[in-house]
Amino acid sequence: MKPLLSIAGLCHSYGRHQVLKNLSLEVAPGEVLGIIGENGAGKSTLVKCILGIERPTAGTIRLDCQAAAIHQELNLADDLPAYANFFLGREIATHGGFLDLARMAEATKASLARFGIDIDPEAETGSLPVSIRQMLEIARAIDTDAKLLILDEPTALLDSGETETLFGIMRTLRDQGKGMIYISHRLAEISEICDRVAVLRDGELAGAGRAADLTQRQMAEMMVGRELADIYPEKVEPAAAAGFSFTAPSVGALEVRAGEILGLAGMADAGQRELGEALAGFRPLPAGAAVAVGGKAADVSSPEAARAAGIAFLSPDRAASGIWRDFSVSENVALGSLDSVASRGCILREKAWRAAEESIAGFNIKCEGPDDPLYSLSGGNQQKVSLAKTLAPQPKAVILNEPTQGVDVGARREIYSSIASLAAQGLAILLISSDMTELIGLCRRIAVMKDGKIAGELAGGELTEKGIIRLATGA
Repeated sequence: MKPLLSIAGLCHSYGRHQVLKNLSLEVAPGEVLGIIGENGAGKSTLVKCILGIERPTAGTIRLDCQAAAIHQELNLADDLPAYANFFLGREIATHGGFLDLARMAEATKASLARFGIDIDPEAETGSLPVSIRQMLEIARAIDTDAKLLILDEPTALLDSGETETLFGIMRTLRDQGKGMIYISHRLAEISEICDRVAVLRDGELAGAGRAADLTQRQMAEMMVGRELADIYPEKVEPAAAAGFSFTAPSVGALEVRAGEILGLAGMADAGQRELGEALAGFRPLPAGAAVAVGGKAADVSSPEAARAAGIAFLSPDRAASGIWRDFSVSENVALGSLDSVASRGCILREKAWRAAEESIAGFNIKCEGPDDPLYSLSGGNQQKVSLAKTLAPQPKAVILNEPTQGVDVGARREIYSSIASLAAQGLAILLISSDMTELIGLCRRIAVMKDGKIAGELAGGELTEKGIIRLATGA
């Protein structure tokens, strides 16, 4: 059967830096090819070359069909209604040449219904939850006539139920003869949905094979080029000291001891992300709510008040609200603690530089130095900078919302180690994550939300994916 995509001897360089080296691969009709690799392995550059965004330095790309891509970073216009984003660039017109707004809205609603999503298609896109925006982008790509789909971290913002829905649609598309490239750092997903796997390391093909023949550990070790020790650090019993607590009649209660990592799980629309934002002052608390830090009542009526109370917050969308990609490493870290590195409205370069050097060493950020612009760093190292910025004010409690989103297995291990180290130093950590394996690997206790309420708590032998799903769904 003739391949939909054939790549032979592909090379690409940015100046003297060679990103892709003699890369060859194929995608056949009705096949899902998984592509994995550490951040900086060349995956994004490969996608850009396939789509014609970058012109390869050498080699050939033969694409015998239309291709559509779902990019890792959301690519939507937030001020447009949902239906306008869904049909952006392929609008439907009436016989008179005007946009057929009603027809586009109806088609958008019907397409999202395939994913079990019911929204007003005329709602402003930026007002929708981030997981719904991700599904909108996925549905838009699938709705095209493309025979080759490139999905780059499509489940980073989805819960397990939404992920299964997506996989069901992917299987249907595969049966219809469509080819897919699936890029993900979640190796369990690669094993579940992919037919073959190609592993990139430093721009080269480090290995390939049938997904069914490779364990997740083998895939991870091919990615990093060495044997990989256990990814999660040892769990330690926290001290009894008060850390961070929340209670509200309509929601329930959470208590995180000093030195503890408490997990917060739930389906995508269960309310855990909204609760995290409320605890950090980004949205109002539920009626009658009370928050305490170190046993003392805390004001979280605004982000500034929450920071003053000792609460820090890591945004789940680092590109939109976590970091400034055009700023340097030192400037990003400085923005997290302006009080300590600025005077009379000006950043003191020497202090900011020292703070950035400490962060680079403490979080093992791979860069040339504090003056490196953030866009020159891999996704995993950008996430480490975002974490360093969040923790720069030395808070007493921190809310980590999806701390490893879009991060490879090697960088994840380092971030997990950093989180465990922060807990060992007495920080109270509330970990919100859609990755159940991550929550189980890091936390001794996990609280689960359903319909905006704390449905229950898991510990000990109950810490399983089945246990989380049981509470999250009420099954």
